[in-house]
Amino acid sequence: MYKKHNEMKKRLILGIILFTIGMSYGQTSKVTKKSFPTNFEQSKFNKIIKFTDKLIAYDAKILEIKNSRNNTPFYKLELGKNCYLWTVLMFKNEDNVIGDEIRVIGYLNKIDQKTTNEEYLTGEKYMVIALGMVDFEKENFLFVSTGYKQKQQWINGEIPNQY
Repeated sequence: MYKKHNEMKKRLILGIILFTIGMSYGQTSKVTKKSFPTNFEQSKFNKIIKFTDKLIAYDAKILEIKNSRNNTPFYKLELGKNCYLWTVLMFKNEDNVIGDEIRVIGYLNKIDQKTTNEEYLTGEKYMVIALGMVDFEKENFLFVSTGYKQKQQWINGEIPNQY
């Protein structure tokens, strides 16, 4: 019961933050308990090919943070035991560190081993290009500035449409 109450409290605080941000842009964002849904988890990992080139949203724990040569942050995110995805953030995140649990939404892509320049991606088959992320514990919500429609869909409890 306490966990459920704590989760609702976090979402309410996040809603207030989003409302304030929305008001500053002339738009309102209403966060509810249905906001920020997921559609991917460890149990679906063996069927990952079906999600290739699609938007996925998932909960994960930050295992590693690397910066690419152009200083873009890559997160190694654990979805479960021996199940992880490298995720590149398309926005700056100064609040989260290794060990934090976050929810991410982004495009799942197959990695082309011939063109990857990042050594930590060598041997990996998939990575996610993150459009947004939310950390309920730290009340941190980030989304790419060009994805206003997708951001609103996720807040409204939908997995967003493709770009």
